[in-house]
Amino acid sequence: MNRSLAIAFSLVIFGATVALGQQITTDVGGVIPSRFNLAVGYNFIRANAPPESCDCFNLNGGFVSGEFQLSPWFGLAGEVTGEHSSKISVLGQDLMLTTFTAGPKISWSHVRFTPYGEFLLGGAHAGDSYFPSGASGSSSASSFAFSTGGGLDLNLTQHISLRAVDAQYLHTAFPNGANGVQNHIKIGTGIVFHFGSTGGPVSQSVVAPKPPADQIQLNCSATSATVVAGNAIQIVGDSLTLPESLPVTYSWTTTAGVIGGTGRMITVSTTNLEPGTYRVDGRAAIESQPSVSATCQVTFEVTPASAVQQPALPTPTPAAPQLASDDLQQEFRAHVHDAFFDYNESGLRADAQQAVQQDAAYLLAHPDLNIAIAGYADERGSDEYNIALGLKRAVITRDALIGAGIDNSRIQVLSYGKEKPFCTDDTDSCYQLNRRAQLLLGAKGDSQVH
Repeated sequence: MNRSLAIAFSLVIFGATVALGQQITTDVGGVIPSRFNLAVGYNFIRANAPPESCDCFNLNGGFVSGEFQLSPWFGLAGEVTGEHSSKISVLGQDLMLTTFTAGPKISWSHVRFTPYGEFLLGGAHAGDSYFPSGASGSSSASSFAFSTGGGLDLNLTQHISLRAVDAQYLHTAFPNGANGVQNHIKIGTGIVFHFGSTGGPVSQSVVAPKPPADQIQLNCSATSATVVAGNAIQIVGDSLTLPESLPVTYSWTTTAGVIGGTGRMITVSTTNLEPGTYRVDGRAAIESQPSVSATCQVTFEVTPASAVQQPALPTPTPAAPQLASDDLQQEFRAHVHDAFFDYNESGLRADAQQAVQQDAAYLLAHPDLNIAIAGYADERGSDEYNIALGLKRAVITRDALIGAGIDNSRIQVLSYGKEKPFCTDDTDSCYQLNRRAQLLLGAKGDSQVH
């Protein structure tokens, strides 16, 4: 094989490698060592004959090698090579060199590469040349041979690798008219094909992670830190489950007062409670696994009624005559106004304070009417946050009505957050319509609630 053929063979190897490299797929955890490997490629040998004067010459050729893996790191390898050179001496003879060796091989498989080392024993045959022996000679000869060295394979896929480099020291003992010894340097490159799997410890399988056990966290808060004796205070529980959105059951206890309602939002009545600090304990459990639960605590302070400065009461309007149900609804909506709020705020604006004063005047004139106050928020923010914000807006509206003289027992508060919007457009004016505390006729049931 002349130099041009060697270059062409190298280009073929390189082109195949580039094409195969577009299909790189490696297993998680590394390349699994194969049971059997077959490699083919190009060899270059720097030879000397005889060694005294080192009439060195080059041989070009190819190799075929096979490897049987006994374990992930140890195997038995065999190799056959064939190289050719022209005009190796002044006599003009050629040389065709063939080797056939086998022996142990040690390797280490990694995700991207596999380094290895080997020691191979066998024989060599040379032909198309002249080998002196005493007074005669021959055109061919055979010899004992061994090689030792190592190399590096680049793993392209689980089934194909590139033999980036294979460097070996090759020893032969052909008759050369001197000492009958040749020492060569052999460099090779090629492609390795992998078949089967060792099933050894280097092989790693992908194990699907075990799904985490259901978990829950619970936080609870009061809508205000203090409450006037005789009024009710709202407690809101916020639970977080893993996985998300698992159904949850709530339970509540208090050191004093009467709990009203169920679920994540309750009220605690402070009627007949002495001024002081009291505690509410909450528990949330996953419905499908009641043993998986979380607890929380929140405290509130009851202050005496005299501690609240009562504002001047508005002048009651004359009591209206008894009206039929539909007429009463229309009458109520005509005289009662909702309180509107700024973005992310629960404090009463000037227009909301004016609306509350007008509402209080109407309710004072109709002492037989009970009301519900529903708090709302616009669509921005989480469901839990907006429920709490809507409740704060309902509570501050209720407290303003109580301050204007409306008895607490006539008022129920609740929150819809962003669940029942008045408007669904993505505009500031629509957002404003949804940020309100709405007064509703009747404190029980949802039939009269917007």
